[in-house]
Amino acid sequence: MFIEFIQSLYDQSRPLPENPNDYSSILEDIEYFHLSATVYSLLKQQGRIEQTPIYFQNQLQKEYQTVLYNNLYIKNQVKLILDTFEANGISAIPLKGILFAETYFGHFSARRTTDIDILIRKEDMEKAKVCIQKLEYNLEGDLPSYHFHRTFSKMMPHSSVPLTIELHRDILRKNTSGLEIEQFWHHSTPLENYKHIKQLSEFHTFYMICLHGWKHRMDSLKYFIDIVQTIHILKHKIDYHTLFNIAKKDRTLKRLTSTLAVVYNQFPHLDQVNELPIDKKSHMWWDYEQIRYLKTENIRKFKNSIHFHLLDYDTLKHSIIVLKRWIFPAREEIRDEYQPLKKYNKYKLLKGYSKYYGKKLSILFHVLFYPKVKR
Repeated sequence: MFIEFIQSLYDQSRPLPENPNDYSSILEDIEYFHLSATVYSLLKQQGRIEQTPIYFQNQLQKEYQTVLYNNLYIKNQVKLILDTFEANGISAIPLKGILFAETYFGHFSARRTTDIDILIRKEDMEKAKVCIQKLEYNLEGDLPSYHFHRTFSKMMPHSSVPLTIELHRDILRKNTSGLEIEQFWHHSTPLENYKHIKQLSEFHTFYMICLHGWKHRMDSLKYFIDIVQTIHILKHKIDYHTLFNIAKKDRTLKRLTSTLAVVYNQFPHLDQVNELPIDKKSHMWWDYEQIRYLKTENIRKFKNSIHFHLLDYDTLKHSIIVLKRWIFPAREEIRDEYQPLKKYNKYKLLKGYSKYYGKKLSILFHVLFYPKVKR
């Protein structure tokens, strides 16, 4: 029901559900994926909010107000950070977040934002780090070899959840593609009132949003909405032939075609907005029930994981690198995920590896002996 509801938001030839009772489960799914602000904004923009039950409208509006205040605080923090970088001559490009919401959703509050992502040139990373720390954000750990960003955080007013900042030097892990981040810089343009702060081109915004969704295995409807919304805004400005030619050169073609095939399969009306010139039979497994109830372990989810680690890479070399990382994760990765430590401790690190492999064996056990387990 929820997929059909989202489809009706973007394909207005599809009517909204008529049965008021359907909106209870729809609301549960909206809240699960944190999409209240986006759904409320889309319905208001389309003048269709009144076609939904009063309790549904009231709950969406309540959640929208929460997002509005939260995003307003983050918007002010983004401006403070960008102004600081500008004053210190640090080149930066905001990724996703507030700027993406303003540009592609029409308002900074129309898309829930929980963190700040900024692209920084590698040579400016240390300088940017000092600036962020002067703004009272705390550095979270060192920069592991497998990561391409540094993370900072500080508590937000009236919130138990800290605001996180990620300073990126790249958008994909090292040695898993041929993508050169310089192309994103080269095609960016100065953000209004700034010299050193840039904005991604429309083309590279779409490229980045697709790769971001793929990286998260499209495990939330928010990644679908980001891509669908961007397609609706840009329409034929997205030249798929050009995009795929560049992706082929960057060794990211399978990632893009896999992700877009999933999106177009779920939202077939997109072919009327901007036709996808590939076979839409997706090689990437995707099922709504699976991402909605993530605790479920079955053969389809296991196959998807194998596919993700082996078949969504353009070269055998990249697949082997990723598979090796999956089977033999870096010490820092185990330590960060399972046994956060300030000091190296062999015993706790070994315990972390035990948890990692125990989880993998548990999944395999469920797949082999309970392949049809449902939620």
